[in-house]
Amino acid sequence: MPDFSQSPPGLQPPTVIDHVLVPVADLDRAAAEFRERYGLEAAAGGRHPKLGTANRIVPLGRQYLELIAVVDRDELASAPAATLAPAIDEAVDAGRPLLTWALRTTDLDALRQKLSDAAWALPEMWSGQRQRPDGVVLRWRTQDVAERGSVTPLPFVIEWDIPDELHPGQVAAEHPAGAAALARVVVGARDVEGTRQRLELLLGRSDLYEVRPSDRDGLLSISLDAGGRQVVIG
Repeated sequence: MPDFSQSPPGLQPPTVIDHVLVPVADLDRAAAEFRERYGLEAAAGGRHPKLGTANRIVPLGRQYLELIAVVDRDELASAPAATLAPAIDEAVDAGRPLLTWALRTTDLDALRQKLSDAAWALPEMWSGQRQRPDGVVLRWRTQDVAERGSVTPLPFVIEWDIPDELHPGQVAAEHPAGAAALARVVVGARDVEGTRQRLELLLGRSDLYEVRPSDRDGLLSISLDAGGRQVVIG
């Protein structure tokens, strides 16, 4: 089974795949569907303050799937640009099962400098947080690689400001299908070579992701190993 917790050799600062966002209309209904269809348990997540969204977490060790939904439309009128609510609505309406994906790094400032040195135009970093049902607050910083709201096959990058044991992928959950782990991410791109080059700069060369020609930029599918069988979403 591929080990997503290991960084590509020689890449500084190290980045690894952190999580995949799954857009849903209703968190409880989606959690029940994931349990019945895939044998994956989605634990309680929390609210994203002032962004109008909330999530549930499918833990996969040091990676996870984030079921994310718009839950408070009154907040959207004053929500900052960081909210994913419009993209979630669009994906749900279009029937797309995946939204986007995220890498993580331990040094977001160094990664930003590396990308800037490579002439990569980047929006400003932003900070986020959410409170778990048990009251624990999780904090992080995010670097988008394109303007929020634009459609891209590329992941955003997150730097967690939490102890390792509080990472969402470590949340306790018993998957009916057995132990589960992320195995592969497949993205579609109109500019296949350009997307590959940028992913290599972000993540290094790896068989853990694949870029396929597509008339639509974005995340096409993910594969998981769950209890010795392959689960494909997308």
